[in-house]
Amino acid sequence: MKTVVTVVVAGIATASCSGSGNDGGAEAAEARDYVALGDSYAAGLGAGNYADTECYRSTDSSYPRLWAKSRPAGTIGEVTDSTCSGAVIHEVRTTQLRALDEKTGWVTVTVGGNDVGWSQTLQQCMLGNDLTCGSATRTAASTAETVLPEQLDGLYTAIKERAPNAKVYVLGYPHLLASGTGVKCESLSAARREALNTGADTLNELIKARAANAGFTFVDVREIFDGHEVCTATPWIHAVRDQIAESFHPTADGQKAYATALTAVTG
Repeated sequence: MKTVVTVVVAGIATASCSGSGNDGGAEAAEARDYVALGDSYAAGLGAGNYADTECYRSTDSSYPRLWAKSRPAGTIGEVTDSTCSGAVIHEVRTTQLRALDEKTGWVTVTVGGNDVGWSQTLQQCMLGNDLTCGSATRTAASTAETVLPEQLDGLYTAIKERAPNAKVYVLGYPHLLASGTGVKCESLSAARREALNTGADTLNELIKARAANAGFTFVDVREIFDGHEVCTATPWIHAVRDQIAESFHPTADGQKAYATALTAVTG
């Protein structure tokens, strides 16, 4: 995602792990390369050790890199990190998919949060009141429901066409904020936090449905982040930081949680 002042995200594996891959034939057996796609949540913004200040790819702590390192020796060929902070679906489709081909055996992707106006939503919730926050989150949810299905379907179709032998894993977004009353969370009241988390649920469920329709595996990270949101005792998501780009993005521990959730469905 982009910075908190520009774009902030809103954000249970399915039973099938077959993705879109072709499990038979010599060609499929040679599909061992791994390509990571998506926005800042995939790039590892917030986890540190960045390769650059444009895409903010973490060189060692993003979930794609952690997952690739955890694989048994010899199971993965070339690893390509095409992720970039701030990416929207169109950018993933038109620029990041260039890394895919018939030798791609695994694909991961996290994208969609930047497409639905969560920057304005979070600003309204932090700077406005409960009413403006609720209105903003409902608008973002409506945008997700009307805009994302076609865009995600197009992206997922393009992934299958370019990487016909790949198993594809679509990772969602966590709740950003602790829920419930009795939580001190700056200007974010219980009602505002609930509105933002409800909006994240709408985004996740929509992405989950489109991934299932494409035959991809959705990896839901909301459960693993439960109790580790902003304003909890042990947050895995940054609150507002001096390095503003990292605000409301997973910490290094949060990226480890992402990798753990991915490993749970990939074996």
